[in-house]
Parts: sequence; structure tokens; C-alpha cells
Amino acid sequence: MFITNSTTVREGTTDLEVPDPSSYTFQGQYAPFRAPVFYNPKMEFSRDLAVLVLRAFAPTRDYPLMICDPLAGVGARGVRYAKEVPSISKVVMGDLNSEALPVIRRNVSLNGVEPLVEVFERDANLLLTEYAEPGRRFDFIDLDPFGPPSPFLDSAVRALKNRGILAMTATDTAPLCGVHTKACLRKYGAIPLHSDFCHEAGLRIMIAAAVREAIKYDLAAEVLLSYSVDHYFRSYLRLTLGAKRADASAAMLGYITSCSACGWRASYALSAALPSSCERCGAAVMRGGPMWLGPLSSGQLIGQLLLHDMANIKTSVRIMKLLTTLLSENGLPPSYYVIDSVCSRLKRDVPSLEATLGALRAKGYASSPTHFHPKAIKTNAPISEIEDVVSML
Repeated sequence: MFITNSTTVREGTTDLEVPDPSSYTFQGQYAPFRAPVFYNPKMEFSRDLAVLVLRAFAPTRDYPLMICDPLAGVGARGVRYAKEVPSISKVVMGDLNSEALPVIRRNVSLNGVEPLVEVFERDANLLLTEYAEPGRRFDFIDLDPFGPPSPFLDSAVRALKNRGILAMTATDTAPLCGVHTKACLRKYGAIPLHSDFCHEAGLRIMIAAAVREAIKYDLAAEVLLSYSVDHYFRSYLRLTLGAKRADASAAMLGYITSCSACGWRASYALSAALPSSCERCGAAVMRGGPMWLGPLSSGQLIGQLLLHDMANIKTSVRIMKLLTTLLSENGLPPSYYVIDSVCSRLKRDVPSLEATLGALRAKGYASSPTHFHPKAIKTNAPISEIEDVVSML
């Protein structure tokens, strides 16, 4: 037994020795930061979906994949990749916590994947840098830190092969959503928007931070899948070498201005002149960015994932629901509208989400529910049309 108080859980088809949640608590709930080795059971959904993304990616390479999990904790992600994804040549895992190494090795042994896995006691940036030279780089790097991914982005970009995938998680959603503006500026080099659509703005700021690191090395970013759930943001980017492609990615960075008085908002390129007042009502506006203004997901990948076998995935129902919503909102403009907020400004009763969407679609506007908020919509309709619709319902 490598953890004083441990238990064994199963995720997918992988068995994992993890800290016993009943032994490491804070205010009556399991607190992963109190355990000697990090493991968060609430992230099983994220790990399940990551396995599916990697299974979809593997056939696009004509050779077995090299994968890196540089912030491994108990090794849940890396071991699951080695166990559950076909066509893997090597999974490199690292953690700076010396207590994590025997736990990772125990989990590797439990699942019989020793030939595929290498484990190192390393700082994540140092580990990634050791694999940055051509011929040693990874096809897939998963940054899943406790906090921001930004300290590891430069090292990860340099350690990734051409057309490889960078997966990243941010759990510091308060700075990204505008609660701590200075912290967001320090960690992501961006001004957040403390607005109705702050979760989408925060996700786009996180993506932009990775894109800015990539374009320094003439790497273009294609955002394959992104979402905001629970306490974190998650995104998968495919990075492709080419200066002109990188220029095109840079062109997808910009700002969003938002008016809290009337709900108006607009997107602007990095080089554009930004208004200081609302074009609709004249009130002062908030500005957020730089952030990613391009698509948040690939419809093609989502379609592939929806057809994937999820027989051994415990969170399959939730995954299907999320992917279906992501597919419906794919291609719609940045930001979303919380119907309760629109109606509150108008002092109107709140119509159902379905009625609002139906009325907007009847007027010819593309409209969808959004996974960001249960009472919000994404649409290409201007705020004036949304107000007209909710006023008539």
C-alpha cells in the first residue's frame, strides 16, 4: 500500500489506487489538496472525454502515439491513456511530488502497462523541455494542473510534434471570469470580462494564451473541442507548423466589448479601434481580451465522438448531452445571452428557453441553447431582436 489511507476505484477499464476520500476532508467534503498525492474524482468526466478524443485522434497518425502527462498526480490520465487507447508507443508521466512516483508505478502495474510507461520525478517544464528537440517530441500533451495551465504552455508548445494536440485545463476560473482582474492579467496577459457571459470569455482567454505561445514558433492553432463545466475550463488544440497559418490564427485573436446597461456587445480584431461607449445606448462599456474569437470546437470531431463506443464510460450520458449541445451551438458568434437578465432589464416575465429559441428561429436567426448556462442562448441575432422576441412571448 503506497498511500496511508487509500482505496481502489475503476474509471473506464482502468483500476486506480487513490487516496480514500473519507480520510482527506475539509468542511466535511473530500479535499484533493489535503491528500499526499493529488487525485480528483470529480474530474472523471474530463478524463473520460479525453480518452475518447485521443481514441479519435490516434487513427489520424500512421504510427503509434507518444503522449505526455507532466502533472500526473496518481497517474490517472496517463495510465488510462496507456490502458484504454490503442496504438500507443509510450506514455511519459511526471510529477514533482516524490510521494506520487510509487503511486503512479503502482497504478501502472495494476493495469499491466509497464512496457508503455515511463515515470519521472520532474518539474513539468523541465520534463517537457527534455523532450523539445526534434525526434523526441510528443503527439499529445495533457496539461491538467491545479490552477492555471499558463506556466506550462511555452514548454508544452515546444515539446509538441507538428499537428499534435495540446490539451489543457484551467481550474482558476475566478480570475478568468473577472472576479480577480489583476490575477488574470498576470497569469494570462488578458483583461477578463465580469459579465453575464463571463464563462465563455474566460474560456476564450485561456485558449488565446495558448495560441499566443504557439504563434511565436510559427505554429497555427485549430481549436478542436472546448467547454466549461463544473469548476474548470478545458480545451484541445491542434498545432500545425506554418508562418502563414500562424498569421491566420493570430487574426482570430481580439477583444469583446460589452455594455452592462443594455446588453449590447461586439467583437473586434486586435488592431481595431475599440469604442469607449456603447454603440446602442451610449453607456460606458467593458473590454475583455485578448481572447480567441474563432470557433470553440470542430463539428467534425464532435460528430466522430458522438458515434464512438462508450460502453465502459460511466459518464457517457453526460458526455452525450454535452457534445450534442456543443454541436448545436457550434459556429455561432462569441458570447451568449442569459434570458433572465434580458427580461430583468425589460421588467418582463421570463419566457421559456424553447419559446425564445423558436421565435428567434422563426425570424431567421440561428439560435441554440448553450452549455455555458442553463438559462442562456447563443444566437446571431442582435440584442434588439432578442428583446423584441422576449417582449412578445
